[in-house]
Amino acid sequence: MKAWLNDVGIVSALGTTKSAHLEALASASNQPLTQNTGLSHTGCDPFVGKVAGVDLNTTRRNNQIIDLALTQLQPTLAAVFARYPKERIAVVMGTSTADIYDGERARSERARAERARTERARSERAQAGKSNNEGDNTQVWPQGYHYHHQALDAPAQYIKARLGLQGLAYSISTACSSSAKALSSAKGMLEAGLADVVICGGADSLCQLTVNGFAALASTSEALCRPFAADRDGINIGEGAAIFVMSKERSLGHASTALIGCGASSDAYHMSAPEPTGEGAQSAMHQALADAGIKPQDVDYLNAHGTATPKNDEMEAQAIARVLGCDVPVSSTKHWTGHTLGAAGAIEAAICWLLIEQQRLAVDLPLLLPKQGSYPLDDSLQNINIIQKEIIKKPKICMSNSFAFGGNNACLILGEVDA
Repeated sequence: MKAWLNDVGIVSALGTTKSAHLEALASASNQPLTQNTGLSHTGCDPFVGKVAGVDLNTTRRNNQIIDLALTQLQPTLAAVFARYPKERIAVVMGTSTADIYDGERARSERARAERARTERARSERAQAGKSNNEGDNTQVWPQGYHYHHQALDAPAQYIKARLGLQGLAYSISTACSSSAKALSSAKGMLEAGLADVVICGGADSLCQLTVNGFAALASTSEALCRPFAADRDGINIGEGAAIFVMSKERSLGHASTALIGCGASSDAYHMSAPEPTGEGAQSAMHQALADAGIKPQDVDYLNAHGTATPKNDEMEAQAIARVLGCDVPVSSTKHWTGHTLGAAGAIEAAICWLLIEQQRLAVDLPLLLPKQGSYPLDDSLQNINIIQKEIIKKPKICMSNSFAFGGNNACLILGEVDA
């Protein structure tokens, strides 16, 4: 079954509108990743893909990023609400962090407050000539903080409440394939008749847990990430959101793009390392092709997972070569957005959507497929068609890969459909 992708709101380091993303992708000199303080415990300032205009210390940043995406959907959402009852509109979101940065700052603030109260109590007792053995054990969280802000279902529940919906709402958290699986799950909901429309995608925001966690795994780059490069050394963490309006019927706008194929696998090879032969990734890609009813040569462009870690790119190149061969144009867009973790699958699917829909959006730009930098590629990788020169082409069918910890693999295929 085709699931119509009527509209998308996309937010990342590339911008907060659809046109900003297309303009950035067409600019060879664009470099939106920046160094930010306050996230790393190592004393360095890592390059990250931060959403501009949303201060890092703002509370509930994840919801603010979601709001920026929802704003882009207002005309389409108005059409949805005019046609469908709100109990038939569902929400499925992927995330890996929600608003955990709020929790990190709240914990630090509480600890500072507790230390100050303890010192003050000791000083008062000392002045009164009493024993200093007892401290103040009161634990008070900062005003306005609630643990649910960082719960993994928070993005879906926030959207449901924000839009006044009454249908099903839940989140999926399978690390970096979360939002790709959210789109697949949304398509399944439509097929099962559980909803008429699904607001679906992913959202993740920067926090200390991911920046320091990936650094502890020796998976982050000290500079700007370079997918498929000979000297690649890891990822840059990013943030953002992409939210689609998906429906079974083509009745909510002028978009001609649908989610036509989904595939998933779980190779369970290792907690964090990919299965080295790419067998699980290959399985997900084959499933997506079969679900879409197309052949490998029908794919016009593949947005690779392409994290710029040595093991991922080696594994993925093998899977791509076996499934698609060496002719299909391939690139990773993570050197522009950073690795947005739980939001990556939706953001990269949204980039594919923009490439297919660009002419309809009346954006006066050349139809360029996203390309990698001009750096030397790793010639030990399997031979695939990594884009390093301008390719002027309007893709009709795009594939997008998302791979995650524990072997949680997902593959999506978006296609232009005439009817």
